[in-house]
Amino acid sequence: MPRPDRIDRVAYGRFRNVYLYITEACQLRCEHCYMGERLERALKMPLPQIVDTLSMWRRLGGSKLTLLGGEPTLHPHFCEAIRLSRQLGYEHVITTTNAQKPALKKFRKLEPDDLAYVQVSLDGGTSTSHDAIRGPNTFDTALETTAELTGRGFDTRIICTVNKANEGDVLRLLDLADELNVSLVKFHVFSTIGTGHGNEDMAMTPPEWVDFCDNLNTVAPEYKTRVWYQPTYARRDEMARYAAEGYQGCIGRTLDRISIFPDGRCYVCSYLFDTDLHFAQMVDGQVQLNHGTNEFDLFTSSLAESSCGGCKASACMGGCPAEELVMGKASCEAYEDIVPVCRLWKSSAKDESEAEE
Repeated sequence: MPRPDRIDRVAYGRFRNVYLYITEACQLRCEHCYMGERLERALKMPLPQIVDTLSMWRRLGGSKLTLLGGEPTLHPHFCEAIRLSRQLGYEHVITTTNAQKPALKKFRKLEPDDLAYVQVSLDGGTSTSHDAIRGPNTFDTALETTAELTGRGFDTRIICTVNKANEGDVLRLLDLADELNVSLVKFHVFSTIGTGHGNEDMAMTPPEWVDFCDNLNTVAPEYKTRVWYQPTYARRDEMARYAAEGYQGCIGRTLDRISIFPDGRCYVCSYLFDTDLHFAQMVDGQVQLNHGTNEFDLFTSSLAESSCGGCKASACMGGCPAEELVMGKASCEAYEDIVPVCRLWKSSAKDESEAEE
């Protein structure tokens, strides 16, 4: 397997976060999965393409890598990809897993030092709510995998997609996290993209999500486990808090991350994965910008003409044009006091001074 001897890092912060989808295959069919029809396509990125892609985005400044799917552990070269990433100099290598039995087999071939942390997807605080979304017996299996990972010394975290079907018990994950010695629990809101297009009744409204986050901020200090959430939406008077935490607004302007799929498409904004507005394409190990209508055109248009018809908060800078494109209306236009916060921004529910790792 070819490996470059040395990677020179470009000295700026663009594309610091690299999200590499090494496979679209998954044995589950979760009702909220944003991968949508890609799961049926089930492309797997060949190992030489993984090598070229990781090398290029490391050279362009990537330092934090997350390997994703589908279910990334189903890729035949999952472990090689993890080890290669460290050899290339990625400072943090992360993966997100459904933590079923095939995943556990792969993790048994790795050591805690191979990964900065492992995120286990749990979409409910009980088997009833989780299994209704992810499939029979998946909850108990995921808990068993989580217990083994924490027992072996892996920094293990829980990530949960909150929706109408599980909002009643998801906070029980905080009790489980304390019991299992999980280091962090992260909550994010169900999105009507991918499979979510067919399950819109599961989606929470922006005011409902803001209320959930308010409650989370109240209960989180009762637990030893750290808690993060993705604000996604905020009341207008909360924007100063997020700005003080370091929030810089639309990811389309900060260009802090890139998501690369097995077909080579590269997206900045996850809300646009179902569109043809990708930022670039990987071709023969090189980055080719999309010279057709793309994300950059969409993001910069909101700086000249706001999506909501009149900007209500300076950090918002004209609403979320991706929301308007996908949902037909920006949330800040639909709700008078709501301002969109990039759904990729993470905030701490326990200590506002706590920085993202």
